[in-house]
Amino acid sequence: MRSLTTCIAILLLLISPATAQTETAIVGAKIYTSPHAAPLTNATVILRDGKIAAVGPAADLRPASTARVIDGKSLVVTAGFWNSHVHLLSPTMSQPPAQNAAALSAELEAMLTRWGFTTVFDIASLPGQAMALRQRIASGEVRGPNILTVDAPFYPDNGIPIYARELFEGQPSFEVGAPAAAAERARKQLHAGADGVKIFAGSIVGGDIGVLPMPLDAAKAVVAEAHRAGKPAFAHPSNLEGLNIAIDSGVDVLAHTTPDNGQLWSPELVARIKAHDMALIPSLTLWVVELKKDNDPEAVIEKFVAVAQQQLKAYSDAGGQILFGTDVGYTDAFDTTEEYRLMSAAGLTWQQILASLTTAPASRFGYAQKGRVETGMDADLTILSADPATDAKAFAKVAYAIRGGELIYEAKR
Repeated sequence: MRSLTTCIAILLLLISPATAQTETAIVGAKIYTSPHAAPLTNATVILRDGKIAAVGPAADLRPASTARVIDGKSLVVTAGFWNSHVHLLSPTMSQPPAQNAAALSAELEAMLTRWGFTTVFDIASLPGQAMALRQRIASGEVRGPNILTVDAPFYPDNGIPIYARELFEGQPSFEVGAPAAAAERARKQLHAGADGVKIFAGSIVGGDIGVLPMPLDAAKAVVAEAHRAGKPAFAHPSNLEGLNIAIDSGVDVLAHTTPDNGQLWSPELVARIKAHDMALIPSLTLWVVELKKDNDPEAVIEKFVAVAQQQLKAYSDAGGQILFGTDVGYTDAFDTTEEYRLMSAAGLTWQQILASLTTAPASRFGYAQKGRVETGMDADLTILSADPATDAKAFAKVAYAIRGGELIYEAKR
């Protein structure tokens, strides 16, 4: 009887999921451990229990016999990509959870994981929806990336943007009101689980007003609550006045450049932004999408985008932190190829673009265990089928995306 019991115990141990399915190895790949480190060639990275267990020459590392092995020949491995400007506004999210898990997984793949994003920052969505979605992803019910969110945005009084009015019809008012009321709502959202706040320092309302600025005292009240909670504040500036409000209120991250008036960023303005240690999300593709929607001539689009590129390059050259983001969810431009092309054409190196996808957001948002491919870090990886050192557009050629050791996207072969 004792020998039978022993045999059963051994058998259970051998077939246990914890033993057989917790290790993944990418073997023989080129690995960029961080943006400016020399690459490892013919190297292996082993993932175990949600962490990077080992990184090094393929000859020195042997995966467990039970590991899932990905042949890394011709593949390039980087830390998992961040998209720091998304909007989780899918109509599918409003459907009953019992009916929409598969559809949400498919939408998140098409929109995010297909492009290598293992972590995203939702910077304005309907109240509670992004937080509910991340719980479903964490439970395994829905397949998708790590989610951070600011929850509902903060608009100036009478300042819901013209492009958001239909979306937010029937919702509670997201206008700030008096500073005390603005601060109170910020506290409630942060207490409920929001990872930051987003103010519309300049809101595009159209008509005779055009861009409506947020009163500085209200902006300061919202930002102060985020900082009191140790969380970042984002701003949608729209124009120079909105940019000044973002700076003076202490915002941490600019969600856009400000090319609307054709004004280049002067060295003095760049220095002001840099002095406040702000990060910039270029979101360059947005301008192309919006202007094409308005049927603007190609020459007009090129001139407009060139201003945004100058602002990006000026801030990057001054040592300002750049975060990658696409405004996807507001736009349906899922393909990231154009954003990489525009950033590269603005003068950013592929290493700077990789930093905007990995080390910069991990540092900015306080995730020390993400952003690099090193032993002990979170097992978040983006695996490419081409080398971005040759062409920055290769960042869009994603073969696999892995979050916490779990395969969340695999390209069809």
